[in-house]
Amino acid sequence: MIFGKMRVVKNKYFGMAGCNTKRKTVLVFFGAFLFFVSALLTYNLLRIFEKPKEEDTVREKYSLGKKESQDLREVYNILLLGYGGEGHDGGGLSDAMMLANIDFENEKINLVSIPRDIWIELPVRSDMRSFFKINTAFAIGGDDINYPLKEPVYKGDHGGGEMAKYAVSEVVGMPVDYYIAVDFGGFVRAIDKLGGIKVDVPVSFEDYFYPVKGLENEICGKTPEEIDYLHKKYNGFQLEKQFECRYEHLRFDSGSQHMDGETALKFVRSRHSLTHGGDISRSERQQALIKGVMKKLIKEKSVNEILSFFEEVTLIIKTDIDVQLAVDIAKRVPEPDKFLIENINLSEENVLKAGTGRSGQFIFIPKDPSGDWDAVHKFIQDEIAK
Repeated sequence: MIFGKMRVVKNKYFGMAGCNTKRKTVLVFFGAFLFFVSALLTYNLLRIFEKPKEEDTVREKYSLGKKESQDLREVYNILLLGYGGEGHDGGGLSDAMMLANIDFENEKINLVSIPRDIWIELPVRSDMRSFFKINTAFAIGGDDINYPLKEPVYKGDHGGGEMAKYAVSEVVGMPVDYYIAVDFGGFVRAIDKLGGIKVDVPVSFEDYFYPVKGLENEICGKTPEEIDYLHKKYNGFQLEKQFECRYEHLRFDSGSQHMDGETALKFVRSRHSLTHGGDISRSERQQALIKGVMKKLIKEKSVNEILSFFEEVTLIIKTDIDVQLAVDIAKRVPEPDKFLIENINLSEENVLKAGTGRSGQFIFIPKDPSGDWDAVHKFIQDEIAK
């Protein structure tokens, strides 16, 4: 695969304790199925192409060799990241993070949602670590201008992925083998390439404050005097809510819903619902979306549509998984639709508790009084073992 270099993220997106809390961009989650995009798509291609010469044509098209990858194993931990990309404030911040624990022997996939507000030390210099929200790891690793003293592993094209892998491994207590990252523009295009997907919406919800792109600075007919008064009376999101023309009203009903790319984006991006808002609820919706995409890929029969989708995906993702490995793994999956998918959510209901960072922002820290991650590691291992 060929991947472009990630945009450098400027310092204005970071304070001493993490990201700017006034940032409007809520990055979308596309990632968890992307590993299986490569694997399942290629699996379907090889299954449809019955003649060896046609398989050879596919291998030649994507520069695949004949030798198998040297990294075939029974369990993979793949980190999946969603980030805003070009044209978005804090475009390198991975506000959507999930670990896919893929167990081929037991035909099971455990999706571990990683809340973006987890507070963790990051190796910002070879001789120093500093606390940040975990969603900044991808951006800091990808920013060699403002963070020039990082260790070499956290520099270059995969610096962001490597630092995000490090941060997540500290939280989950398992090594992270690979990462896959995608921006939200690619999310919309890829869903549309599939002709949309069916998603089982877990909970009905409404969001009256979904931001409309391009209207971030609209004054909504208010006079300068009114705006001055509102700035004195309110701050943060309470201030933003006074400018209602900047937002649209979303409603999703529970049950199976067909979604195009833009609708799916809104579904996973929404965060201000009174009944199903916040990062934990978004993680549940992201997991529902993953399942919908995987089901669609498994059922897809058109070679042309599969190829078109595959080519789109290869242009919009950053990953350290090569196509050869994806192909070889796909050949080990005789019936991918038989994989059991389990969700593991880290939240205040189990191992995390809310706290306040140095700059007063909301954060998550371990609930265990010791402040270390051992209890979180045990919780995840127990859930995986079920």
